Amino acid sequence: MANQQKPKRRLKAPQTVREKAKESSAKPVKPKRFISFRKKLKAPFKKLASFLNKYKLFRIIAKILKFIGKIIVPSYIRSSWRELKYVTWPNRRESRRLTFAVLAFSVVLGALIATLDYGLSNLFKAILLGK
Repeated sequence: MANQQKPKRRLKAPQTVREKAKESSAKPVKPKRFISFRKKLKAPFKKLASFLNKYKLFRIIAKILKFIGKIIVPSYIRSSWRELKYVTWPNRRESRRLTFAVLAFSVVLGALIATLDYGLSNLFKAILLGK
């Protein structure tokens, strides 16, 4: 038993960029939506729409109103609203982390520019004024 060696662990090779891209394109990502409030809001209107859809006059009025809505609301706003449905917003933790990163970067860059400005102004004063 003392002579037996444990089998070596084999680690899985990391995925290449191409493999990751192929995997991500294979699985369509659906955006997260908060549907519960929308469902509660749509429920009475769905019943009303199905009731009114039985009558031809109401269908014609609905089509006219839809057409007027397309004329009044520009296509840019409609497409922007449609695009906002696909956005995945960061959660609170990610927002805090990203905000801190932006603030830290801004402070470091501001200090770097201020130091560079101070040094160059002293250099040009020394060259131009001969001090």
